[in-house]
Amino acid sequence: MTNDRSRWANLILGLVCSAGAASVSVAAAPFAIYNETTDTVFVGVYLAPENTGNWGANQALNDKDHVLDTSERLLLNGIEPRRYDVKLVDRTGRSCMLKGVDLTRDRSFEISDQDLKDCH
Repeated sequence: MTNDRSRWANLILGLVCSAGAASVSVAAAPFAIYNETTDTVFVGVYLAPENTGNWGANQALNDKDHVLDTSERLLLNGIEPRRYDVKLVDRTGRSCMLKGVDLTRDRSFEISDQDLKDCH
């Protein structure tokens, strides 16, 4: 009988540890941005909590060549689930703003040519 209790205890402990490990791996999934534009390379990618203007570090520096190329994914550091304003700066110095990007449900978002129509 003691052997059966020990087996059950080990089984339950294993299930609890597995569930805990699964939730940790989900929580650790990184946030990312995808550049789906046809030919725009970004040298600056800045995020600020929505409507604050408190811009964080240049996320483009996270990439190996320090730019967000066309058809590339960029991992975002120091980001938590919330809504963000995103400032993008391309190689020519043109600046674009995406307002209210929702990262509360999704862990990534895309930039398309349509997003760049009001850049200066």
